[in-house]
Amino acid sequence: MLDTVQRFCRRTGLSVPTTVYGSNDEQVLQIMELLNEEGEDLLTRGDWQRLTFEALHTTVATESQGTIDSIATNGFDHIKSSTFWDRTENLPILSIDGDAWQTIKGFTTTTPRYEVRIRGGELLATPVPTAGNTWAFEYISKNWILDTDGTTYKQYFTADTDDILFPDRVVLKGLTWRWKREKGFDYAEDFNSYEALVKEALGADGMRRVLDQGRPENEASPRIVINQGNWPL
Repeated sequence: MLDTVQRFCRRTGLSVPTTVYGSNDEQVLQIMELLNEEGEDLLTRGDWQRLTFEALHTTVATESQGTIDSIATNGFDHIKSSTFWDRTENLPILSIDGDAWQTIKGFTTTTPRYEVRIRGGELLATPVPTAGNTWAFEYISKNWILDTDGTTYKQYFTADTDDILFPDRVVLKGLTWRWKREKGFDYAEDFNSYEALVKEALGADGMRRVLDQGRPENEASPRIVINQGNWPL
């Protein structure tokens, strides 16, 4: 964090601080709050790979599988779509909303596949799963800061040595337009550059599936495909 603030101050011609966390300097405190604002905003922009983690869960034979925070333990924010699987039965698990959940509950028959929702902080499943199955999914963490120990993730700064997990160039550009806005300066150009930079960074973040439109549909690929309606019951 300190390095980011120092670089920003040098770029804008401000006095360069020797410490940020715990400082009583109003200017430094304002910059740190703008940095917090920047991090919280970037968190909502996309599924950053450095904030992506895998959760493994052993099912219990009840509707509630426990709190989502006890399953996805590193600052759960949201589940990545299409990543929820039952690894024991080799089937995808569908995420549904409250309307679909209540519709299912209104019928006496059960669905052939497990469906889940989060309500009141708990992960609920229908039908009640077999105990001992391994469920897995990827989730996005709200902890966008990494401690200097390299293992402790957190949502808020606690030391100058904290590492920001978003790309440096994006954070600095975001800090620039936010600071100009607070000071009443024209920030339109910086904001537009920032938005383009965020889009570019997200597009280059992590890895993407290769879509080859020239590949024949019947070409073999290392994947097992089960047609809809043929799920083992």
